[in-house]
Amino acid sequence: MRKRLTRIAFFIGCAAALTGVRVAGQDTAPACDGTGVCTLPGAAPADARPVGGRRFWAEKRLFTEAPPLEVARWLTDPPETKGKFLVIEFWRTWCGACKRGTPFMNGLQAKYGRELAVIGITGETEEVVRAYKGPKKEYFLALDRPKTGAAAGEGGDAAGQPAEGTIPREKGQGAYEALFGVWGWPHVVILEPRFRTVVWEGYPGQKGYELTEAMIERLLAVERAARAESGGR
Repeated sequence: MRKRLTRIAFFIGCAAALTGVRVAGQDTAPACDGTGVCTLPGAAPADARPVGGRRFWAEKRLFTEAPPLEVARWLTDPPETKGKFLVIEFWRTWCGACKRGTPFMNGLQAKYGRELAVIGITGETEEVVRAYKGPKKEYFLALDRPKTGAAAGEGGDAAGQPAEGTIPREKGQGAYEALFGVWGWPHVVILEPRFRTVVWEGYPGQKGYELTEAMIERLLAVERAARAESGGR
């Protein structure tokens, strides 16, 4: 436990240093705002609000343990995830910012593939994704599991009660992204290798809070140092 808390403290320090202590299936027509994030009408929760100058289109889960990654189907070969950071991108085919961010995500996978796996997850159908004509995503792609519940598109158990950690959203939202409360796309979470703690989250293109290669380098450096200290384990 002590080692785990120490590692989390390292990652908190990284985030603070790099952000100036600012750590913080298509069923209806989407709308994209000035930041480039695309949402569906009525998807925003009532308590959605900026944190300082930073906005979130999902629940804030920084430095909490992520749920196990479970998808309905891999559209590529499944990635090797053991010992690697997971850069999980929740996206949609109709999302312009998702398209603009594809070259950056491709670059991360190409340059750091030995230490991380970039995974794109969508709640859309395989047919929709296969018909996608946007920039080619040269990383791992998967279809999210469908949410279950009494009403279409609602997460919950057999009795229709919301599952723990699940916020019912629009029809077509996947079960895994619902665990993060995602209601705007793209949303990215980065999970560190050992405990799958969320060490970065948010819209990767938000001005002043972008996900950058420098951030990735800093996160990887922390993990390399931790492994060196533990004798490579």
